[in-house]
Amino acid sequence: MRARCIKGALGPMRCRMDSTTFCKDGDGDEQMRPLAVRPLKAAEMLGISISSLRRLTIAGELPMFKHDRKAFYRVATLDAWLAQREASQNGQPT
Repeated sequence: MRARCIKGALGPMRCRMDSTTFCKDGDGDEQMRPLAVRPLKAAEMLGISISSLRRLTIAGELPMFKHDRKAFYRVATLDAWLAQREASQNGQPT
């Protein structure tokens, strides 16, 4: 069975690309977790504004990639960025 993106994972409409590239199956009956998200969803996941996301991307703190001229952020990269920020705020070495 071919994987499909959960509704809204890669944008307001159903994703139009090979979703096996951008989503992975969860274990058992869990919904699929996206591997990459569009900028608006990335900003929402991080709890920051879209302008802050753009600023972090331009500064090289949050890498993104393009597919069909559309920007995407890897969810794993967003998770790692949050963990790094949390560790630095708690005084832990990064």
